[in-house]
Amino acid sequence: MRTGVSLLSFLLLAGGVSSVAQKSSPYALVAGTVFRDTGLALPGAEVTLTAKTMPEGVKKFKPQRAVSDSRGEYAFRVPLARAEYTVSARADGFMSAQKDVTVEGEIRVDVFLELSPKSGAKK
Repeated sequence: MRTGVSLLSFLLLAGGVSSVAQKSSPYALVAGTVFRDTGLALPGAEVTLTAKTMPEGVKKFKPQRAVSDSRGEYAFRVPLARAEYTVSARADGFMSAQKDVTVEGEIRVDVFLELSPKSGAKK
């Protein structure tokens, strides 16, 4: 019975690997960390990536959303074509922040955002 489970796991894994390999294509990465004003990472912040200028050859670009992980980190995959994006972050009890970035080619662009507490909010 254990062999059957192992064989099934292998077949599922092999199928998953081949489908991942077929779907992977070059991309650029917009990634970074959301910090509190104290310099500590801010997990649970909602981060949004919107196109300021459309990547060449792309007709529609839906805004992408992510939530910063336990280390305040997030990442978005974007087309390789030159484009300008706005990365914004918000979290309960904090003022939002945003930065504009330009992406061109197969690169990683690091964007660090610092959120300050709203007046009257606890740090």
